[in-house]
Amino acid sequence: MGKGVSISTIKLPILILIFALCVMAQAVRAQHCFNKYGAIVESDAGLIKNGVLEKVVIHPQSEVGSTRRIIRKGLLTHYDNAEATVLICHGFMCDKFDAGILRRLFPRRRFNVMVFDFRAHGENPEGQCCTFGRDEALDVIAAAKFLKNHPAVKNKPIIAYGFSMGAVAAIEAQARDSSLFKAMILDCPFDSTENVLKRGLANIKFNLFGYEFSVPCRSLLERYAFHPYVQSLVRAVLRTVAHMDPKNIMINMCRINPSQSVGRVTVPCFFIHCKNDEKISVEGIKSVFSRAAGHKILWLTKGRRHFDSYFYNPEKYTERIRTFLNQVLNGEFKKELQQEIIEDDDTENGIFCTRRRG
Repeated sequence: MGKGVSISTIKLPILILIFALCVMAQAVRAQHCFNKYGAIVESDAGLIKNGVLEKVVIHPQSEVGSTRRIIRKGLLTHYDNAEATVLICHGFMCDKFDAGILRRLFPRRRFNVMVFDFRAHGENPEGQCCTFGRDEALDVIAAAKFLKNHPAVKNKPIIAYGFSMGAVAAIEAQARDSSLFKAMILDCPFDSTENVLKRGLANIKFNLFGYEFSVPCRSLLERYAFHPYVQSLVRAVLRTVAHMDPKNIMINMCRINPSQSVGRVTVPCFFIHCKNDEKISVEGIKSVFSRAAGHKILWLTKGRRHFDSYFYNPEKYTERIRTFLNQVLNGEFKKELQQEIIEDDDTENGIFCTRRRG
């Protein structure tokens, strides 16, 4: 009688074949998940109803002209029948999880949403420096181009939503590459770092022996703020007195002028600003708004502080943003250029709006 073939002998080649198929499948999956600007790290179709949640990384340049790239982490939620993708750009001292609350502004299944950590913020900030929008523009560019090469969302238009530093970074990114966004929602961007610094130093007061004093040598600090030997002193003043850096984020004060850069932005822009913003003046946002080159709307709200419009009146904020999104996607801005300023005022019956069209 011939010897029988053992079950274990049969199982071994089958297991090897299964393992090889798994490796090949993973390799194919990796090819579809990776591009020059980023990669999908993990994908889960069970957490989001009718959608997919992906953990992603993006690979922006470390600085302009550099071949070295850094790694930033993000989250992307996408749906098969979405009309567009919203890229959320957070502000100074925030991260992708802080900005996650803003997802509710964009109706599920109609909009894909991506949030990510700017350099020096969120996860793995070691060795990175915050430049208040200058180099963060490189992060925005990498995130947008990652989306443009993502197999599931690459054919969808991208709309930028940025607040504070994130709004500035989005402006700078679009000014450098006009193909990134179809439209932009920009909440409380500053006009220039020089004016932000002047306003911040002017607002710093301290008491000594019952008397109130301003920052000593303020004019000298303003004049030489961007000199490398003076920056450490400026940072110390802002940290200890103005409490502008409680998380000890590495910062590099550099000149950046969004009010000039926005002149190269031709896509529709919806600007939002709190009239009671203690960091950025109404004149500052009007300077940015006036130079934007495309369709533009400025909404001046009764928000109580910097980036407070949403928290002051979330229903009205959501309504106005969704109205703007509808106008963008319905092609209403393809007509002749126009501008509009909407200003909220308090009345006994609530809030009314003053509109001025250009």
